[in-house]
Amino acid sequence: YGHDIESSWLIDWGAGLLPDKQIAEQVSSINSNLADAVYEKAYREGSLINESEKGRDDKHRVWWVQAEALVGFLNQWQKYPDKVFFREAANQIWGYIQTYLVDQRERSEWFWRVDETGKPDTELPIIEPWKCPYHNGRMCLEIIRRFHNAAS
Repeated sequence: YGHDIESSWLIDWGAGLLPDKQIAEQVSSINSNLADAVYEKAYREGSLINESEKGRDDKHRVWWVQAEALVGFLNQWQKYPDKVFFREAANQIWGYIQTYLVDQRERSEWFWRVDETGKPDTELPIIEPWKCPYHNGRMCLEIIRRFHNAAS
């Protein structure tokens, strides 16, 4: 689900850079359907489950999936302000991140993942080649950019 919600906002952004606004609108509509499906299938208890394979849900909450979900749902709400549930979902994910994923140890980072009860998987490293502050750093910068642009 992480790649689905990530692509919903990232492709919207890229299509918005194109000079052909008709293509951007078509892509935006497809991405909205994708974000709607992710919300319906994977948004649970203020967070996004990791994935579903062959009908079996992986209910872990993975750091980068939450970061991309926050931006993806925020993107949907900005496109459709009447869909307040997307804003609420983004707010709840932010709360989930702060409560369960941020490692409170000084100078630490986010846990790689937590189980469905919020317990961190301490066997996985805080930082390694596939786990670095890319997604969460980009999430923060993207939110700053969006709210700065909205205020301008």
